[in-house]
Amino acid sequence: MLRRTALISAALLAAGPAHAQGWSPTGPVRVVVPFPPGAGIYLLARLLAGAAQPGLGQPVVVENRPGGGTLVATEAMLRTPPDGQAVLMVANSFTVNPSLHQPSPYDPLRHFTPLALLTEVPHVLVAHPALAGSFAEFLEKARRPGPGLSFGSNGQGTSLHLGCEHLKLLAGLNATHVPYRGTPQVMTDLVAGRVDWMYGNLPDVLPMIRDGRLRALALAAPKRSAFLPDLPTLGELGFPAAVSDSWYGVVMPAGGRPEVAARHSAAWLGALRQPEVTAKLRDQGFDILAEGPEGFAARLRRDVAVYAEVIRVAQLQPG
Repeated sequence: MLRRTALISAALLAAGPAHAQGWSPTGPVRVVVPFPPGAGIYLLARLLAGAAQPGLGQPVVVENRPGGGTLVATEAMLRTPPDGQAVLMVANSFTVNPSLHQPSPYDPLRHFTPLALLTEVPHVLVAHPALAGSFAEFLEKARRPGPGLSFGSNGQGTSLHLGCEHLKLLAGLNATHVPYRGTPQVMTDLVAGRVDWMYGNLPDVLPMIRDGRLRALALAAPKRSAFLPDLPTLGELGFPAAVSDSWYGVVMPAGGRPEVAARHSAAWLGALRQPEVTAKLRDQGFDILAEGPEGFAARLRRDVAVYAEVIRVAQLQPG
């Protein structure tokens, strides 16, 4: 699978804009981001928009449309013509919402065309420094009976929310979810002590860990991060199944011409392979995936199944 995906991606990049014979954007291309400014996905979109412009032959404009746990932007894209003039940057919540909301608002693979799986970042379990100095201390407090601790997220049904719910099930935590409109808002309240803990995307929380405003307790990844080499993984701490991350990709409405999707895929994958873009992303803690439509589709199918099971077991409802 990986070899075939790599060959497809290489072919798209080699073909470049000429691969999309007879199609070019007729004006600026919109990349819609379903989160507010300030989060990692917004920074990624801003960086890649400029880098994708040569492959598309038109300016690429970032448009933030937060709300509804990313449903506002996603449902708006469902009503958008599949002409390549607008694409949607998505994260894990794209595969959560079909199970979290009933009736299901959309099918990620039937209603959308995957273009490129871009990057991934691990989640870090962080807390207000006054709460705990170690994971063991956090675990003891989070298992106490009574009202329990509070954990924040950037919205109901996001990967940060579902990751915490998974850890809550695995570790037997007594904790209540407090959803926010976006990552900057929840981190503001975490630093102020109005919520106790959260999962944060590594690039978002790293500056606050380094300056002491947040305490990093564990990394929800298979291996330690070079950015926090002394921070143990949850697997090392006894919870190997507690792996959680945020990935980002680009999709467009289904039903468009194949050459439109092909040119978009080539442009976004080509943007990731520009050396200055690669360096900036890695410096900020992003892992570059750069997978084409087939690899992205496989990831979507896998995550739809995984998150559906977490939602079922945790009996989650839309917030």
